Amino acid sequence: MEFLMTYGWAILVVLAAIGALAYFGVLSPGNLLPEKTTFKAPFLNTESAVITIGGGNISVQVPFTNGQGKSVTINESAGASSTGDCNVAAAGVSADDATPTNGQAFVLTWACGNPNSLQSGDKFKADLSFTYKTDTGLNRVHSGEVVGKIQ
Repeated sequence: MEFLMTYGWAILVVLAAIGALAYFGVLSPGNLLPEKTTFKAPFLNTESAVITIGGGNISVQVPFTNGQGKSVTINESAGASSTGDCNVAAAGVSADDATPTNGQAFVLTWACGNPNSLQSGDKFKADLSFTYKTDTGLNRVHSGEVVGKIQ
């Protein structure tokens, strides 16, 4: 009986330690996940996304480099979509960035409604996409994933 009591107290101490770590957020998966911005070729993201909040919207800015091998036309808002924490209210590109040549850097911005009442410092995750045209005139969709903290 004494043997079982010793193990019982040891298990109780371990459970209390795990409970304390969980309570203070040390074991929270959201704190363990790294920030990442992942878009595949031909438009590679050159830096992590900048995610800000204000005016009831979340703004996601992603810098890209055109690796298509030729000039493309980024559609202002056609085909912009997302899943996750972002309900696209608008997507856009500045006039200077609307037709990037090969190797040119440009920035796309998604304005997301804030359905989940996220705040500054919260983890944000969304699958984002945009539409572009090549010299053939066909619309193509490019998509990727953004995970990060709201600034």
